[in-house]
Amino acid sequence: MLPFTIWSSLRFMRMRGKESFVSLITVISITGVAVGVMALMVVMSVMSGFDRELKEKFLGIYGNVVVTSTSLIYNYPERAKTIKAAPRVTAVAPFIAGQVIIRTRNRALGVNLRGIDQDLEIGVSKLGDYITEGHLDLEDDGIVIGAQFARICRLRIGDKVIVISPGEGLLPGAAGAARKKLTVTGIFKSGMAQYDMELAYVSLDTAQQLFDLGIGFNGLSIKIDDVEYAHAVRNQIAELLPPPRYHVRSWMELNAPLFAAIQVEKNLMFIIVMMITVVAALNIASTLIVSVKEKTKTIGIFKALGATETRIRNIFTLQGVLIGLVGTGIGCGAGLILIANINRVADFISANFGIEVFPPDVYYFDSIPARINISETAVIVGCALLISILASIYPAWKAARMAPVDALRYE
Repeated sequence: MLPFTIWSSLRFMRMRGKESFVSLITVISITGVAVGVMALMVVMSVMSGFDRELKEKFLGIYGNVVVTSTSLIYNYPERAKTIKAAPRVTAVAPFIAGQVIIRTRNRALGVNLRGIDQDLEIGVSKLGDYITEGHLDLEDDGIVIGAQFARICRLRIGDKVIVISPGEGLLPGAAGAARKKLTVTGIFKSGMAQYDMELAYVSLDTAQQLFDLGIGFNGLSIKIDDVEYAHAVRNQIAELLPPPRYHVRSWMELNAPLFAAIQVEKNLMFIIVMMITVVAALNIASTLIVSVKEKTKTIGIFKALGATETRIRNIFTLQGVLIGLVGTGIGCGAGLILIANINRVADFISANFGIEVFPPDVYYFDSIPARINISETAVIVGCALLISILASIYPAWKAARMAPVDALRYE
């Protein structure tokens, strides 16, 4: 048999007849909590997924630590040996980065060109894993382009493109303009629309010819065994390659404004969407206030039979907790289902209503990233239950303070 407090709370929640209005308010309150929890879970999972995917894609394309210089860098073996003296460094690869124009049959577009050593590059990035068509083959005037760029320009493996270097001033040591006819040997898809549209890869030799750098290059990509130690490794490398000539930056420093903006937006979205749950809590409070009014005579009987103020208070507090608990449970279930099918929902909205929920050119990715974070989910559930308990305090206190004689005279 259920304890008296739990039995009474459940009894009050399934009122019938003339008191069915209170049950309707209860259903609305549960729905409000469920919607608030579901919205919070979806928003926070998308923000967490966005943050994680952005880090993974950046680390998949660039090194964990990047060394650049105010002038050209020569003698790669010696520089690599110096850098590998730092703890946790597992691979070092040279690169040349600059802007060029790629002219195809029907258009000309600007891209960020990276000259790399393909054998060394696969040690510091995931470029080799991202190849979806062709191969990472940059020898004999080969070029690897992004999937978005290939789609827009209608390029396939084996097609010829003309790469034009705009001229001096873009890179330290670069001279006049140059152009080369290259063959598309590979197409990569990182999953990040910006990279797939704006990045192209050629060999170091080709980049050196395009930018007229001789045998020099302008940067080193560094891979470490744990990205969380990137800043510490960056400091150690900075001591080995002292400024002002060398600039050593970790992946966090290279993207600090972007990741800081994501965190700020994540916090703001949590606060804004939490207001839905607060509104639902006000509904819980109103439900309990009405319930206390409707059950005044019953409260009087309970008190006349010896029920203490604490027991009466617990009955209505438990009622608020149950509403919050049921609403939170439904919201969690609905949130998990929506998160698991969020891209299908976005595609359905786009196909039937013409609304682009997650345009790749705005949000970087070609699909909505969503990731369930256990700790964030626990915080959401805890906040929803806490708000439900707080909403029930005043009505429960009001019911407990009611005098038995006044309550019995109510009707």
